[in-house]
Amino acid sequence: MTRTAHYIDCQFGQLHYYQQGKNEKNVPLICFHMSPYSGRYYEKFQDNISADRVVICPDTPGYGGSSSPNNPASIEEITKAIVQLVNSLGYEQVDLLGFHTGVLIAAELTRILPDKVRKLILPGIPLVPPEKRPIFRKNYETPRPYFEDKNFLSNKWNESLKSEKEGWNNERKVEMFGEVMRAGLNSNWGFMAVFDYDIENCLASIEKSVLIPIPDEMLAASSRAAASLFKNAEVIEMPHIQADLFERCPLEFMNKIREFLS
Repeated sequence: MTRTAHYIDCQFGQLHYYQQGKNEKNVPLICFHMSPYSGRYYEKFQDNISADRVVICPDTPGYGGSSSPNNPASIEEITKAIVQLVNSLGYEQVDLLGFHTGVLIAAELTRILPDKVRKLILPGIPLVPPEKRPIFRKNYETPRPYFEDKNFLSNKWNESLKSEKEGWNNERKVEMFGEVMRAGLNSNWGFMAVFDYDIENCLASIEKSVLIPIPDEMLAASSRAAASLFKNAEVIEMPHIQADLFERCPLEFMNKIREFLS
């Protein structure tokens, strides 16, 4: 089934999301992207996993085609817009997948709508020690120097070209670079929200079944540390997978997701 684009109204303006799949016998899956990308980050994954379920990939507020808050918004505030999306979809239950920033949105949504959320898939958990969070946050308080640093864009582009381990071809690198730039001067706000969030208490409150795949990626160590906070988590070590899980969609990863969700 073709992926389609949709909008709903939310407190920030409009929230944009992609939907694909039509088999409503299975619980729908909602996927939350990392900052500063958009729902397009999951394009290949969505096409694959939607063969047997409805898959929804929103652009979180301030990213992709979704309206931006006027000021930096917390994870709690961002998630309120997602609550409006979930309620508008009308499903009795949903499963959630989050990656990096998206992990916290999925976790907060579970806290707000415990009766709606059935299971969670959370690779890439950004668990940073509390004493280090103000330092990390400080790094993102200054807007990206699009105009002050004449080499900023070229340096960012060159960094993206080096991401061979991500498994992105040249066309995909151009597409994703465009999505990152689309976030504009507010692109750091998602990161700021991450380092303001009380992640430990939220994760510890989740009683749902959680799957934590851990490939060779930057948050592998913090994902392992975060796993012990959950009441019911299954960890799958995948150190041999270096390419982007959602771009390459390795068979063992996809099979494990389907098994977990079935």
